Amino acid sequence: MAGVKQMFNLLIETYDQGAVFWIADLEKIVYKKASTEFDLPNITVGGKIIDGGIINEVITGKQVIEKHLEKDIYGKRMNIIAGPLWSDDESDIMGGWVLAQPKIHKVASSFRFFAPIVAETLPEGGILYLTDKEKYVGVQNSTKFNTDKIKIGMALQDGLPAMDCLKSNKHISRDVDEGVVAQANCYPLFDDEFNEVVGTLGLTLPRELQHNLKQMANRLGTGLTEISAAMQEAAASVSEISVSQDNLHKELKVVKEDSDEINKIIAFIKQVADETKMLGLNAAIEAARAGDSGRGFAVVAEEVRKLSNESKETVEKIKNLLVQIDKSTTNTLNQSDLTLSNTQQVAAATQEVNASIEEMTALAGELDGVASKL
Repeated sequence: MAGVKQMFNLLIETYDQGAVFWIADLEKIVYKKASTEFDLPNITVGGKIIDGGIINEVITGKQVIEKHLEKDIYGKRMNIIAGPLWSDDESDIMGGWVLAQPKIHKVASSFRFFAPIVAETLPEGGILYLTDKEKYVGVQNSTKFNTDKIKIGMALQDGLPAMDCLKSNKHISRDVDEGVVAQANCYPLFDDEFNEVVGTLGLTLPRELQHNLKQMANRLGTGLTEISAAMQEAAASVSEISVSQDNLHKELKVVKEDSDEINKIIAFIKQVADETKMLGLNAAIEAARAGDSGRGFAVVAEEVRKLSNESKETVEKIKNLLVQIDKSTTNTLNQSDLTLSNTQQVAAATQEVNASIEEMTALAGELDGVASKL
């Protein structure tokens, strides 16, 4: 027995999660040694061994056994190894010994090491928590983001992500109210040996950055959509103006052509007036030769000359007006050419701007998608 004590007294200090060792004779516990990290308060020296208990089982079975015990036996999940104690001549069994170690999930055992680092490394901070099947057993707040709603020892309640995770054995993700927009993620922790869920690991992240980005993307998308619609209307208007300007340009060409035709007609009228004047002059000469009998004809010839002179003056006035009209038409036509060219350039620029706005709208959609994945 002394050798067994010495061996296990050294051994229990080597376990990271601690261990408890005890020895019993055929009736009661006679020795107990617990590590700093782990103890079983209900195991006490002098306590009676229980029928059907571990000590009783190894005494009856006369062999070493290994077992996994749920928390309903000693209040904690454990792995144990136990064996009988034989007399010096190994003819009789004098009692038994037990070595118990806490059965802790690897994530749970390392939570106190990684949780503070993860919580502070997250850009907006975060809250990590650890549960067994009934309560919170670990909580790590960050400097940037923290809560007083979760405390170690607090019982799990229906509707909480951790409880839903335990019931479904699946990852749970949902939005929660932690004073700001936040997202809770909870993951089941499985016991690989027995393939059962023994607890959960939770991570709650503030989503303020995502929320703000999403709002910005929505506002940007809405604004760009409105601008795009306005630009499309402007493009349509510019297109109509371009068509109208093109029609005006064609009409001005027709006016100029008509003005040229009028000039030709005026030239013809001037020619007729000149010839009429010559005819009036010849008629006056012939009337003078005729004497008194040609006097009436002379009056008619004089009137023809006057009419010819007046027609010539009128033609000159019309010609001068047409010259002014031609100048104005030419200037207007030149301005029309320039306006048409500018209008076409504006239409092309409007199309380019509209294309750029469509690209920016698509970018706003991508920004919204990125925000949703944060």
